Amino acid sequence: MYKKEFDKLKELPHSVVFYGNEFYLDLYEKKILNKFSDANILKMYFDEYDYEEAKLHISENSLFGDINVLIMKHNKIPQNLDKLIKKTQNSYLFFFYYGNKPPKYIKNQVRFFNPDIKDLILFIDEKVKSLNVTISKEAKMKLIRSVEPLFIEKELEKLSIYTNDISSSDIDELVFEYKEDTFESLIISILKGEDFENSLKNMLIKIDYKRFLTALTKYIKDLYKYNLYIKKTGLSSLKGLLGYQLPFDIEKQRVTLAIKFKEKDFYELLKFLLEAELKMRKGNSNTQAVFWEVIAFLKTFHSF
Repeated sequence: MYKKEFDKLKELPHSVVFYGNEFYLDLYEKKILNKFSDANILKMYFDEYDYEEAKLHISENSLFGDINVLIMKHNKIPQNLDKLIKKTQNSYLFFFYYGNKPPKYIKNQVRFFNPDIKDLILFIDEKVKSLNVTISKEAKMKLIRSVEPLFIEKELEKLSIYTNDISSSDIDELVFEYKEDTFESLIISILKGEDFENSLKNMLIKIDYKRFLTALTKYIKDLYKYNLYIKKTGLSSLKGLLGYQLPFDIEKQRVTLAIKFKEKDFYELLKFLLEAELKMRKGNSNTQAVFWEVIAFLKTFHSF
């Protein structure tokens, strides 16, 4: 089912798999936790999953008569998930799946697509109300254009510390742009071996250099994932991997870059970038000096 159908349900199914857009995965996990705030909740995130412990939790009656709820989060389908689901007659299992291919044998699946502007505005309105602050229409739109939906809540919380009336100028001053497409044109220039000096200088006027390094590392990780997928499937479309269709020109660009580099290139790039990020996070080094070391490395990387 889709989000609208799920929202209309008068009673929640005893087992549900949520998958798709991460903004909604995060939002609906919070909604489930809020709805069952008085229940006996067990969370199993990623490698915390243990089938025997999960089975025991949803099979046994609570000592205090509470409802037993199991909340799972993983990018893979856990073993024996189908067996767990069969044991939820008197309990609940909510699985937030961050992978690409949900299990076909589960009846109640909710797929989330990317949020549209209307949904994000409604989300912002609800959040500022809970924070007891106001925000202008212009500030809402600027925030939506500046950051990924997943990070909007954190930015609003940060802004609410500084002001009770969030304006467009507050967004300019306090919010760093970090949508993936904010950096993509610059990253593409770098990976193509083009002169990116002016583009980099223009970006650094508005954006924190640390955010760029994080975005660059993520982009190259994604390209490596695309590379492996294309090799394995022989497909030139990423829809089967991502679960949604990218615009044609964007997909073509990413596929072209993904197959341009060899595995050793990805290894060298990611090793260097992750080590640089680690230096920055430890705080033992001059972070700006580390950043410019990265830029120098990118300018001379042999496969660009």
